[in-house]
Amino acid sequence: MNNNMNRRGFFSFVAKTAGIAVVAPTVLTAVFSNSAFAQKKRGGDNPAAGGAMPMVDPNDAVAKAVKYVEDAKNAPDAKGNHCANCGFYVKKETRNGKEAGTCTIFAGKLVYGPGWCASWNKKA
Repeated sequence: MNNNMNRRGFFSFVAKTAGIAVVAPTVLTAVFSNSAFAQKKRGGDNPAAGGAMPMVDPNDAVAKAVKYVEDAKNAPDAKGNHCANCGFYVKKETRNGKEAGTCTIFAGKLVYGPGWCASWNKKA
């Protein structure tokens, strides 16, 4: 019976390790793309020396991957959610008459508050 428990434990360990190997790249990407890391990389709280932070281009590869739109009304999956009520969003300024802020999904760029993407997360 003791051998079965050791074998069972071994296979449990292998399954958990394989699961971690599959999930780790996604988690590491999320951790290292947060705004604090991006600000430190840029050298503080100030945007690049040239002025304001750029807006996310909806045609950018990352934006397309998460189905980002500048207006949640154009996203049937949004269901009343938008960037301004997402846990990843922090309001920074008004741009083109709309609220704009940072998002941990798009480090170093701003998104519109009325926008939405498939990574929307309820604000705590």
